[in-house]
Amino acid sequence: MQSVFEQALEHVLRFEGGYVNDPHDPGGETVYGISRRYHPNAWKHGKPTKADAAEIYLKQYWQRCRCSELPAAVAVQVFDGAVNQGCTDSVRFLQLASGAKPDGIMGPMTIKATNMCDPAKLAQGYAVERAYDYALLDHLDDRYGRGWMRRLIACYDLARSYL
Repeated sequence: MQSVFEQALEHVLRFEGGYVNDPHDPGGETVYGISRRYHPNAWKHGKPTKADAAEIYLKQYWQRCRCSELPAAVAVQVFDGAVNQGCTDSVRFLQLASGAKPDGIMGPMTIKATNMCDPAKLAQGYAVERAYDYALLDHLDDRYGRGWMRRLIACYDLARSYL
């Protein structure tokens, strides 16, 4: 049986996987969602492997956002949000949905507020905050907007599978 992280990683790789070098993507050359621009050390010896990507996702996103301390339904959302929209914003979405102070820092107060919430309501609230953030982007209707919304809905479906 896969761990919550492994299932969340599988979800992320469905949207981030493969080699891409889209001139319209600010991340530039990317493989498994690991961009040369934002993760130059991972590219020192060539393209990162899937195992390299998994390690980066575990350490720089899952662990940084303390996802193991969250209900599984919310953990997968926070992880995917961190990968797609950044750790600080992902934590802020969680804080807004849970009633914690929205400072973007995953500290003990955020963990406590999160774990006091009903996971189903929190998962829905998190999805709403994330969708609202997308809606505020000037370029939501460009080449990536529909894909981001598909990703958000697929992530919410994964979250609901834990409820």
